[in-house]
Amino acid sequence: MKNNVFLIGNGINNINTTYTWYDLIEDLIKYIGAKGRIHTINKPFPLLYEEIVASAIRKNDISETDIKKFIAEQIKKLQPNKIHQRIITSGVQHILTTNYDFTLEQLLTSQTDQMKNEGIVKENLYSIFRHHQLNDKYIWHIHGDRNHLLSITLGYEHYSGYLQQMRNYVATGASYTNLKLEPLIIRKNTSDRTIIYSWLDFFFKNNIYIIGLTLDFIEIHLWWLLTFRQRTIQSKKLKLNNSITYFYPDFLESKIQHKLQLLNAYEIKTKSMPFDEKNEADYYLRILDKIEKHGIR
Repeated sequence: MKNNVFLIGNGINNINTTYTWYDLIEDLIKYIGAKGRIHTINKPFPLLYEEIVASAIRKNDISETDIKKFIAEQIKKLQPNKIHQRIITSGVQHILTTNYDFTLEQLLTSQTDQMKNEGIVKENLYSIFRHHQLNDKYIWHIHGDRNHLLSITLGYEHYSGYLQQMRNYVATGASYTNLKLEPLIIRKNTSDRTIIYSWLDFFFKNNIYIIGLTLDFIEIHLWWLLTFRQRTIQSKKLKLNNSITYFYPDFLESKIQHKLQLLNAYEIKTKSMPFDEKNEADYYLRILDKIEKHGIR
């Protein structure tokens, strides 16, 4: 299991709770005083967020920091469930998550507000390197975390800037105050290939299992990363022996065919699993059982 890496989405937080991400967005719209004025239908979330920010500043003099503080306070209410527990007690050392909350960390420490960002580069806005190390677990918050408001990745501008930072790290090289790095695709062919600086390294090194993540097309940075990885394989610039597996509920099979076709074109394995909406936890337990007992290559 040690060569395996989990990429965890918000799906695991929706078990045994009636408060969803969509509820949070509606509460946010109410908070800025825009209920009935801002509508969410058919709007990609990063652009909807920009509308929320623009309206909050223009109409009510509420800052983006205030908005992110509101979101951080709401997600503090989330508590670990048995899926979080199962993930933490698995043999997987590195866990990537798009979630801002500390439901995973709460199972390892009661001092989440005092946790130290262990990234080799101390980022304020982006999260190329951001992670916490607790015991033998490394938890990488790839969309930022609630302790660092500016890091919470929500808007179109933030996503775009983040993608630029990712491309620098992977494709062109990057310089920081305390670190200068050649492009990842060059370093992976040198003696530096075993060093893990960023969560991006895992996509070119380890077997990754994507769990509870919708992987909407608004996640432009993740789709770019999968695209770049596939082009690297095809151009033979880097020999890759790792695999990426995307799990999804079986009832969505026909609805997400367009997404599955794209993932398969990128040589991402796609696995459907039985899903019972009356017992969502079983869906995730089946996935973890499959990975732990059989592995997927």
